[in-house]
Amino acid sequence: MQAEKQPKKNKVTLYRFTDRVLMINLPTAVCLLLLVIIQELNPVAAVITFGTVVMISILIIIPFMEQLQSIADYSKELSKSIKEGKDIPLLPDKDSDDEYAHIIGAINQIHNVWTTQSEELKTRYLSDSAVLDVLPDPLLLLGKDGQTVGANLASRELFGNNVRSEPLKHFINNEEALKCIDEVLKGEADKHFLEITISGKTEKILSLKIERLPALAHSGAIVVLVFHDVTESRKLEQMQADFVANASHELRTPLSVISGFIETLAGPAKDDTEARQKFLGIMNEQAIRMSRLIENLLSLSRIQMQSSPPEGKVDIKELITGIILSLEPRLKENNMRVETLLPSVPPILGVASEVSQVFQNLIDNAIKYGKSGTIIKISSRQIEDIATGKTMVYVSVNNQGDIIPAEFIPRISERFYRVDNEKTRNRTGSGLGLAIVSRILERHKGSMKISSSLEEGTTFTVSFQIAPKQSNMSKKKRPKEATLKA
Repeated sequence: MQAEKQPKKNKVTLYRFTDRVLMINLPTAVCLLLLVIIQELNPVAAVITFGTVVMISILIIIPFMEQLQSIADYSKELSKSIKEGKDIPLLPDKDSDDEYAHIIGAINQIHNVWTTQSEELKTRYLSDSAVLDVLPDPLLLLGKDGQTVGANLASRELFGNNVRSEPLKHFINNEEALKCIDEVLKGEADKHFLEITISGKTEKILSLKIERLPALAHSGAIVVLVFHDVTESRKLEQMQADFVANASHELRTPLSVISGFIETLAGPAKDDTEARQKFLGIMNEQAIRMSRLIENLLSLSRIQMQSSPPEGKVDIKELITGIILSLEPRLKENNMRVETLLPSVPPILGVASEVSQVFQNLIDNAIKYGKSGTIIKISSRQIEDIATGKTMVYVSVNNQGDIIPAEFIPRISERFYRVDNEKTRNRTGSGLGLAIVSRILERHKGSMKISSSLEEGTTFTVSFQIAPKQSNMSKKKRPKEATLKA
């Protein structure tokens, strides 16, 4: 195919050259013809003269034609390479001062400027893409037709890698958001702010900012969509609202009881000794309940404010044995006993008072919600966590009582959350015990797992890290230091 094009190109060039030579010598031919007509010149001499002039013209024109042809061919190749994004070498510069050398220099300069600007634009575009990719919030760029022309890394992770090839409605299933986007695209509004909910592996609440760009972007974008995940913020706000409502309710109940009995004692039961003793006992119970609630709130607050990691060592077996002894009266009252299977394990990394609070709450709950006459089983085991490479101590507290329905287990460690059934509704408690346990475990880089079934009963399993052993390096430092001092 290339071989066929080359003869055709040479043929066209020859015709063009011949045409130009004849056009240049046309005045000479006319003059010679007039001289022949008036018989001032012999026809043979006229032909020889014309041929001589043509030959001289050809010898003079050929170099210029070659130069012009090379410039024309190079200009076409340059235009084609720019259009296709290819690189071609520069024309060799001439050392002379003729017009051809100036033209070549100008073309080479244009080529250099174009190449430099193209590289700068390409580098700027790549750097802009890199900047967008490191932004934590998902970002989409829309063209005039509403098609996605740009998407950063966060948006590709949120909506998928094919986000640029799919219509917006495939991943933004919100009529109000699509309407707002359309308004900004049409120029009816400059910006919109709203919240949307998207479905996926987990439902997310996103704050969406839709804004028109002040000028057309390099990619053809005219509108930018910025998403910000506010799911956790909204959950926290809801938890705070629930916390205030529940705390108010928990405090209001004992206060109402105490206030009511004070009015009764100041009025109808003023001189009734028996009623006074009864009411004072109830008021004391409510005061203790209120005091326990406030103490738990303060304890939870203190734990949440702790930022430094725990550094102490705690002997699990010794600690649990002491807690069981302190709860012996309650165990006898409920006709229950504790069986322990606590093999010798290394000390765990933690704060003794906080670890004690964990097992105090778990064993207290096992007594409170276990059936009378049953056995509470406490066991421990040492396991290496494959994911983290750390050795963990797992302690399980099992009781035989009412099972916890599976749908309640994920929320059972929330503040003031209680399993709402007839069997547990009348049992006293602040509803903060497991919330405190959960926060302590978070601080100690531990975990809690809950299982409940009719066959096995209810089991709370918590984990703690093994305390690191004192390095041999630190032991060897002292003799060296003593030698130096000596």
